[in-house]
Amino acid sequence: MSAAAAAQASAYWRAAGMSYLKYANMCAGLVRGAVKEPLREGMKAREAVYYRSSKWEGGKQAEQVITDLTGGK
Repeated sequence: MSAAAAAQASAYWRAAGMSYLKYANMCAGLVRGAVKEPLREGMKAREAVYYRSSKWEGGKQAEQVITDLTGGK
């Protein structure tokens, strides 16, 4: 793809007021929705996002907290 073609293609998501990350996430969601079983279940497991954090007190690490950012249980 030439640089001019890439610039023109990016203009569509920019014109819609989206960031590239929003555009990529929307496209990924559409692809996940179009996939048939049994592959869909495997893809669903990979979209989970977890965040691990811990506080430091007195130079020592306290208990770690794992947060599920996907809203799942």
